[in-house]
Amino acid sequence: MSEYKITKISEVEQSHLSDFYKKNYFDRHKSLINNWKWWYRIGYSKFEPLIISSGEKVLGQAGTQPIDLSINGKKVLASWFLDFSVNPELRGKGIGKNLTKKLMETCPNLITFCNEKTLKIVENFGWKDNFSTVRLAKPINPLKFLPIVKKIKLQFADNILRKIIKKDLKSTKINLKKIDNNYNVIKDSFKIRKILNIENSPQILRDEIWLDWRIKDCPYKKDLYFFEYKNNFLIAHIFSKKGINRLNILFTYFIDQSYEKEIFQIILSWSVDNNIDLLWAIRKKETDLFEKVFPKKFTKPATFACWSSEQDNLKSLSNGLDNVQGIDSDLDSSMLEE
Repeated sequence: MSEYKITKISEVEQSHLSDFYKKNYFDRHKSLINNWKWWYRIGYSKFEPLIISSGEKVLGQAGTQPIDLSINGKKVLASWFLDFSVNPELRGKGIGKNLTKKLMETCPNLITFCNEKTLKIVENFGWKDNFSTVRLAKPINPLKFLPIVKKIKLQFADNILRKIIKKDLKSTKINLKKIDNNYNVIKDSFKIRKILNIENSPQILRDEIWLDWRIKDCPYKKDLYFFEYKNNFLIAHIFSKKGINRLNILFTYFIDQSYEKEIFQIILSWSVDNNIDLLWAIRKKETDLFEKVFPKKFTKPATFACWSSEQDNLKSLSNGLDNVQGIDSDLDSSMLEE
C-alpha cells in the first residue's frame, strides 16, 4: 500500500472528489459534491470521512457522520459509517480493508446499516451485527411497481385500490405543513419533548444542535413536512422517485407514545388521499403495533453492524439502537439523490 495515501476528506481537492463521486455515486454525485460538508457533519467533531488516493486520483472513501449516543448511561461520541466505496476496477485488492482498519484507528465507536459486501469486510475486524431493525413499507398502489404498468395510466384501478384501503381507516383531516416555513414550531415543540431514556439501552441522543443540523440546515428541507396530532409530531420526506410518489416517515416524537399507532394510520389515510404510492418507515422491532399500516409481508430487516474499542460499549451496541428512525444514517438515501 506504499503508493497509496489515506487522508481526511477536508484535505482533498474538491475536483478530485467530484470525479470519484461521478463514478461511484452516479445518481447523487452532484448533491454529494455540493453538500458533503453538511451530509458528513464536518466540524461537529474530529471525525471526517477518510479518502484513499494515489496521486491526484481518489480511489476509495469511508464516509462518516458523527453522532452522540447514550451507552450504559453515558454520553459517547460515535460515528455512522456510510458511503463506503472503492472504484470498481480496484475492488478485491484490500483497499476497502485498509480503509476500514484506518477508520477504526480514528473512530473508537462506529455504527452502520450496511449491505452484505460491507458486512463481510467489517466482520473480519470484530464488528458485531444485529437484525432487529426493520424497514417498513406500505405500497398503496402495487400496480405502479410493475414496469409494464408504469407506462399505462390506470386511474380507475388506482381509485379502487385507494378506496379499499380507506374503508378500514379512521378518517381524520390533517394539514401537512412545510418545515422550511415552520421550523420554529418544530424546534419549540422539540424542546418540551421528554427524551426516551431506557437505562443501559443504547440510544441516539438528539438535542437542539442535532435538530438544527438534520432539519434546519438540510439542503432539501423544501421536501420535508410535518404534522401535529394531540401534541405529538411526525416529520416526513415527500418526493417522487422513478415515477413512484413516496412518503418516508423520518422522525416521530411523542408526549404520549400510545398515540403512535393512531398517528401512523392517520398518515396512511392522508397518503391515500394525496396520491402517495408508497409509505415507508424504520423501527427497531417489528410488532403488531404497525401491522395494520405496514403488513409483515412488506417488512424486511436492515443489517445493523457496530464496533467499539471498549468491550462494554460493543456488548451494548450489539443489541442495536432502541430509538433508530428513518432520519438516521443514510437510511433515507433518497435525501441526496438528484
